[in-house]
Amino acid sequence: MRGYALALIAGVTWAGAGLISTWMGVDPMVETGARTLSAALLLGLGLLIFNRRGFKVSVTPRSLGFLVLYGALATAGTQFTYFASIKANGAALGTLLKYLSPVLLLIIGALFMKRKITPLVAIAAVVAILGQMLAVGLFSKTGLTLTRTGLIWGLLSASFFALYTLMGEAGDRHYESLPLLFYGMAIAAVLWLVVLGPAKVITPFFHVKPLLQLLLLTTVSTIVPFGAYLVSMRYIDAARASIAAMIEPVAAGIGGFLFFGQPLTAVLLIGGAVSLLALVIIRLADLRQAR
Repeated sequence: MRGYALALIAGVTWAGAGLISTWMGVDPMVETGARTLSAALLLGLGLLIFNRRGFKVSVTPRSLGFLVLYGALATAGTQFTYFASIKANGAALGTLLKYLSPVLLLIIGALFMKRKITPLVAIAAVVAILGQMLAVGLFSKTGLTLTRTGLIWGLLSASFFALYTLMGEAGDRHYESLPLLFYGMAIAAVLWLVVLGPAKVITPFFHVKPLLQLLLLTTVSTIVPFGAYLVSMRYIDAARASIAAMIEPVAAGIGGFLFFGQPLTAVLLIGGAVSLLALVIIRLADLRQAR
């Protein structure tokens, strides 16, 4: 239950990123570079004060290669493909496509990691995706339009999120969660500084209001969710963690209602109930397996 609770916290606080971004009104790519750099700085400061041993990693080609791939490919790649998918599809459909990743994780686990796909786990994944579809309005009168370009970016977003999840699960067996998160964010921040240019990334740091908004975004919707998601995989596997985190669009809808007065539809609430039902089903699968 601790693992599921942490994954739910990750999904809920990830939802806050969209709400805070709406409030900030900054270009999403620039915001991502700034929040990644800010997260790396805050995590580095925290480790420096409370856990200096966390900086120490085994200096071998394998360990260094893993950290570079985790930061540059998994962390930065997940961020880039997600925002590209959002740009091509809109926030609702982009988020829905990103959370096709549990299906990929179940297939990868069965093919390469000797993890069985039990009927209840498969049903939970399908029910969770159904909850997502309801939450983002796929069954509304207007529906959602998916183009070929949008589909490609959506599938890439799901694939990179699955990669991030698998690398996080693997890395958590060899590194502490917060140091792993720090190195991932630090390497991704360097990449964003190169791609976007230092001037764009550091601009929010020199104005009071954008800086305060950035710090809120960094702590509540970056460090907390990414950290909680990594720690959750100490207790549950990657597929289960990603299914639990699928509460994100439902939480975003409720947050939009609470903070921005956006309409709270019955379909959204039903989608939330269906998403929670998926957790009940997968928990039943755990109990059955335990027996």
